[in-house]
Amino acid sequence: MNLIDKYVAEVGKHLPLLKGRADVEKELKSTLEDMLEDKAEQAGRPRDEAMEIELLKEYGSPQNIASSYNPHPYLIGPRMFPFFLMVLKIVLAVVVVVMFALASIKAVAAYPLFATDFMQIIMQGFGNALSAAVAAFGNVVIVFAILERVLPDKEIGDFSNEKGWDPASLARQPDPDMVKRGELIAEVVFTVLGLAFLNGLFNLPIFTSEFSKFIPWINAVFLADIVLDIYLLFTAKWNALGRVAKVIIEAVGIAVTVMLIRTPDITLFTSESLLSFIKISGEAGNVALAAHYTTSITLIVILIIQGIELAKALYRLLKINYKTK
Repeated sequence: MNLIDKYVAEVGKHLPLLKGRADVEKELKSTLEDMLEDKAEQAGRPRDEAMEIELLKEYGSPQNIASSYNPHPYLIGPRMFPFFLMVLKIVLAVVVVVMFALASIKAVAAYPLFATDFMQIIMQGFGNALSAAVAAFGNVVIVFAILERVLPDKEIGDFSNEKGWDPASLARQPDPDMVKRGELIAEVVFTVLGLAFLNGLFNLPIFTSEFSKFIPWINAVFLADIVLDIYLLFTAKWNALGRVAKVIIEAVGIAVTVMLIRTPDITLFTSESLLSFIKISGEAGNVALAAHYTTSITLIVILIIQGIELAKALYRLLKINYKTK
């Protein structure tokens, strides 16, 4: 085996490609052989080992040549990295605020308590916030790393690239069927965090067994939403299939929310716990009562938002059907 064969084999070891490695090695060897023949012809003497060494030194190290065949030498590419940072900051801020709010509610609900118990709750709050922030960071990174590899380059675009920008585009009316990639990616990230929260990955036992009966349905709605968002990222445009899927997802989501509203005691702030809080302290009872009604109010707000989204999805679906007639 001459130096060129050894060089090609060394490049093959560092190739990130699972398929087409043999073709790359074959093409590389053919290129080097042709270059060596040209070099020998220009020098007017037969090829030898010294000439091979000179050629390979000029061509570059096997690691550098192999890296040129890697379309993704990074976890998150420069095109998506600015948006990744923006989403990460939002997600971390929301997660930390929610965790500290839950710790505060827990401290108030445990009233009266000793100073040591209060410090323990606060320290647990810090620990849970840190743990949740790390988990959220990992989820965001995983989502963006997957999107970096599954989305075509033309769909990702460049968040900071000004090439081809036309000032006249400011006067054009946007296409109502075009999707907003930023909103879809943010929705995927927050939906993944919601799945992690509901399935106990953040270790927040604030729901009862009554609520756990609805978790498979909520998971199904969230996963369907993620699949639809990824589909829209690929198509970059709403179509009839996407509109129908959106209507079905929102309708199922409304049904689940209505069942949750009609189900009593889905959180730890049950009727029995409220009575016990009221017996201990009127102030603590008021806090627990407010937390109990906050759950119902939150579900009603979610129901209203889902109703608006369903109405918008139905309107746009009917508008598509009207245009095709």
